[in-house]
Amino acid sequence: MIWALTTRVDAARDTLIVENTPIDYLDFASPVSGPGSKMGIDATNKWPGETTREWGTPITRDKDVVARIDAIWKDLGL
Repeated sequence: MIWALTTRVDAARDTLIVENTPIDYLDFASPVSGPGSKMGIDATNKWPGETTREWGTPITRDKDVVARIDAIWKDLGL
């Protein structure tokens, strides 16, 4: 989830705050009891109409590194 938030969200375009909505009685973050705020975050991949930028290629693991880690995994005690 953190990866999606940090790579797909533009704060101005992809967030929505709704004020004066019902909250849980035990939610002490609100300045008054009862009404509070909710925040929506759109961390989905964007459609062509939402951005003109090309998305980068997903990071992949090097096969040699994976093989080396697999070989020593038991010795690492993880």
